[in-house]
Amino acid sequence: MSVTRFISRLKALFSEGRREDDLAEELRFHLEKEIEKNLRAGMAPEEARYGALRSFGGVGQVTEQCRDTHSVRVLQGLWQDVRYGFRMLKKNPGFTTVAVTTLALGIGANTAIFSSVNAVLLKPLPYEKPEQLFLLWERFSRLGLDRVVVSASEFRES
Repeated sequence: MSVTRFISRLKALFSEGRREDDLAEELRFHLEKEIEKNLRAGMAPEEARYGALRSFGGVGQVTEQCRDTHSVRVLQGLWQDVRYGFRMLKKNPGFTTVAVTTLALGIGANTAIFSSVNAVLLKPLPYEKPEQLFLLWERFSRLGLDRVVVSASEFRES
């Protein structure tokens, strides 16, 4: 879907009243044209109107089909659901506080865990050949120390 098409659908979502008026006017126009066609065919005015309504297939059904072809229906439903959700959250401030706190803690915990896992397990070490790295230990038996890490300065001295 192109960006311009998406933007036009969003505009249509927020200008629902005008779109509904345009749709009703267009359907009225087509119905009047069908009535005129029936009148030219020699039908009585009332009969021409009923014939146009029958051939048209029901104004309500045609209106629903036209709304479905705009494919804004999904966005409208989503927008209505979001507005309803916010109204319900506004009605129950205690529940809203618990829900927002739970979401904040959950998102924060997931972010912290992912950051740790990413840094420790997923992200490679910032060296060319990390498999060749090693750690030097030094042993001081007299002091009872079996493993003491060798510092860089001690390594250079030896």
